[in-house]
Amino acid sequence: MEPQQIVKLIEYNDNESQRALFEAYYRRTFAVAFNILRKRESAEDITQDAFIKAFQNLHQLKDKTKFGAWLAVIASNLARNHLKREKKVIYTAELPEVQGQADNNDTEADALHSLDLERVRKAVRELSPDHYQVIVLQFFDDLKIEEIAELLKVSPGTVKSRLFRARQKLAAALELE
Repeated sequence: MEPQQIVKLIEYNDNESQRALFEAYYRRTFAVAFNILRKRESAEDITQDAFIKAFQNLHQLKDKTKFGAWLAVIASNLARNHLKREKKVIYTAELPEVQGQADNNDTEADALHSLDLERVRKAVRELSPDHYQVIVLQFFDDLKIEEIAELLKVSPGTVKSRLFRARQKLAAALELE
């Protein structure tokens, strides 16, 4: 969805606009919730709650072109709160797809890429929820540190610290293998 179209839909915020935003962002938001919860029913509930909360608080969104990332943060926070009530954290192998992956017909290169990608996904799944969240927001949603800080309502220094520690843990985990 084009940024101008997103802004227009957010400004209207009527039933049709909400339906269009829901259809455009449902799968991505569901994937965020499911990555944390690993239960389809719970992820569906959290996804719906995230959309309701987002639509009720659209006035708080400063950069309307970042609706998808903002919604992902809402879903992530709701899922983490849900897990705190259940006292367990489970991550899945599913991470958002990286944008702009090149298509290769080289089977060997594809196999090596798949193995490397699976190693990275496994390492990311083992991160704490705070570290997992900032890694996904920076590398999969391509957000800047200031944008992540604003979305998470923490200081840029906190985001930098979490990213640094997450990268250290990822490097150590990938080095061991």
